[in-house]
Amino acid sequence: RCSMNQIVIQISAAFFGSIGFAIFLKIKGVQIFYAGLGGMLTWGIYLLAYEFIQSYFFGNLIAAIFVAAYAEIMARVNKAPSTIFLTAAAIPLIPGSNLYGMMYSLVNQDYAAANTDGITALVISLAIGLGFVIVAVVNRYLTEFLKRIHSGKN
Repeated sequence: RCSMNQIVIQISAAFFGSIGFAIFLKIKGVQIFYAGLGGMLTWGIYLLAYEFIQSYFFGNLIAAIFVAAYAEIMARVNKAPSTIFLTAAAIPLIPGSNLYGMMYSLVNQDYAAANTDGITALVISLAIGLGFVIVAVVNRYLTEFLKRIHSGKN
């Protein structure tokens, strides 16, 4: 469990971290703010989901579904590719500490700890990828469905 101060620090770090990546990725103007907002909201949703579910996989899956949907919405609002919002706003979900822990354990020949961190990083990565795919598939079918409705074909 995190204290309120820890949650505020984590969400703030997600905001500024996403902004940093948005700048690094050469995102321009107000879109930088939207990328930061997306990162902040994504991490907040992850913390909330993890608090209730206590699963790295499902916490990251729910957050990944959110960030992918957020990116699609921001793309339409800003008339820009969804990838720019998705890339920067998903940064807080990347399992960097697990990857670091795995490599550190490998260097120190602690193979049990390396295995644990490696599997956790893999599970988180799979959840993120699955969340992105779910939104992409739903978005595609929804777009096709709406095109049929507007064209009068059933």
